Amino acid sequence: MFSDLLGNLDEIAVRELQECFAEIASGTRSFGPMEEWKTWYHYLLAALLPRSHEACFSYLLESLMTGFMAIYPNGVSREPYEGFREDVLLTLGRCMMDGMCWNGTDIAIGNILRQSNDNPNRVWLWWDASGDFSASMFFCLKYLPESLVEPWLRSVFDIPSPHWRAQVVVWLVGAHGILNGTMRWPSEFSLEARPYIGWEWSHCLEAGLTVADDSGASPVAALIPEAARTAMLDVVRSYFSEDRFLEWGACIATVPYLEAELAEIPSTFATLYVR
Repeated sequence: MFSDLLGNLDEIAVRELQECFAEIASGTRSFGPMEEWKTWYHYLLAALLPRSHEACFSYLLESLMTGFMAIYPNGVSREPYEGFREDVLLTLGRCMMDGMCWNGTDIAIGNILRQSNDNPNRVWLWWDASGDFSASMFFCLKYLPESLVEPWLRSVFDIPSPHWRAQVVVWLVGAHGILNGTMRWPSEFSLEARPYIGWEWSHCLEAGLTVADDSGASPVAALIPEAARTAMLDVVRSYFSEDRFLEWGACIATVPYLEAELAEIPSTFATLYVR
């Protein structure tokens, strides 16, 4: 069906590549794992990491991560080669830190997170989590060893960019149900939620993937391991004192459209997390 993949991948448009990953994720959900999809996914992953920030409505990074989670719903228990899991964490898991994504300590606007405000209302939609950010947060939480969750999360909090901090606040509010265990899978996200934290084809990620997985791993109960989400909640609540929260609010307020678009979300964050 996708014979163009046998040619030069650099010549294939992002939208067409996104369709390939959609077939892999939705096909695995609907019909179970197939070696053809796994083989093609691994090939595309290695070849397309340099293009992960290209976008057509959504970033290619989102599709790469959805495909990975669909193929490895119970964790990476059977590696294609020794060291694969670590390689993926050091590449796909770090895409948001690519040099092209940053201007000093602030994001390179348009290269990650919200792409533009080119719409009739001239809004960026900062009240929702950008798909690349949300997918990356869930990806690292799911696949990082438990011992690395706390230092990784503190490194996320250490970034002083107002745009980045706004996304952290938005994502933590939207992800509260996953983090406290009342929600288990992205398939449960509501499109009407404020904030919305879904990403490209994240609705394909559901419990059925875990029982169909043929890797031999025991089915997991939720996308995020209980130890990881508990550790994350502990770090968030210990980090955000009232003074720290006010500091973040002042930082976000230096960009007027961020403060305006987030509206009541920081207050909700304070209710959920600030001690």
